[in-house]
Amino acid sequence: FPPCCSKITLERSTRPSKVESLLSEVFETSEISYHQISSRAKTIESVKAKGNNEKYSDPINEIQDFSGIRIITYVEDEIDSICKIIEENFEIDLENSSNKSDELGIDKVGYKSVHYVATLKKDRLKLPEYKQFQNKLFEIQIRTILQHAWAEIEHDRNYKFSGKLPPDISRRFKILAGVLEMSDREFNNISQEIDTISEKAKATVTSGKLNVPITSVSIAQYIKSKFKNKLSSGYEFIADHEAKGINELEKCGVTTLEELDLLLTEDAQKLYFYMASIDNKKIAELGIARISLILSDYKQYFSLAFSNSFGAFTYQKELEAQVKEIFERNKVDWDDITSNYNVSLMDI
Repeated sequence: FPPCCSKITLERSTRPSKVESLLSEVFETSEISYHQISSRAKTIESVKAKGNNEKYSDPINEIQDFSGIRIITYVEDEIDSICKIIEENFEIDLENSSNKSDELGIDKVGYKSVHYVATLKKDRLKLPEYKQFQNKLFEIQIRTILQHAWAEIEHDRNYKFSGKLPPDISRRFKILAGVLEMSDREFNNISQEIDTISEKAKATVTSGKLNVPITSVSIAQYIKSKFKNKLSSGYEFIADHEAKGINELEKCGVTTLEELDLLLTEDAQKLYFYMASIDNKKIAELGIARISLILSDYKQYFSLAFSNSFGAFTYQKELEAQVKEIFERNKVDWDDITSNYNVSLMDI
């Protein structure tokens, strides 16, 4: 390798993060979900090691991945969406790009990943901040979390699994790769089924049929439908990923959307927004559930469902009169709550 190898590596080391930021922005705008994006430039040592491969006669010009970006998805379906976005936003060197899954064939398991060799499109290269990418190629890898786990174990040359292994261990290693591939496929199938359930729940809620069990999917669709005007005006829906609200509803005997709808009265809806800070434009699933239960029967809530997970309820100070009026109208005695359950009502 010529001395310029060091220079090339250093010059390219600042570029991947710029493409990483660009991809993050494009994915966010397109509402594409993914687990992680990372970037890196190859070290001089790794470039030299790769260049020693017999397939390279001019490694400095033939090696395409001096710098690269890795995109890790949750499930395989997300890979297709991400590939489409990449092909729309970058010039792809098809000859040097590959899908490692296709290369495995039908009788093998192992390393799976989509590899693109790409450059920026001409219109973007005209922008001053991207001129440094003129005539520069970089690699984009896309794989799922489980594919990434396999790749990290199989390709890390410092790890004990690399090199030639005894036949029995090698066989078990390949079986493990097959198990990971099957798990990846099953996660993808489950994800598809959840999407289907979500669409069905959305259709059910939209049609007004609420006599359905409360699940994380159905309650999310119900709240989004109930507060669609707020959400369209800039509010953000916050899901209860730990299902705390659903558990509390169940402890109080509320198991269907129809039963929840009876609790989420006009007073409960007003109270939720009175008790949120002015700049907190969020509609939280957990908060909706708790306020509905407290306003319906605070003694039942605090005796059956309360788990000492919070110590205060806050409200906007300028709305104190309205808040207290709603509590009085629904026979909620906050002095009793503070005395017996040590939960305060505080203005902000």
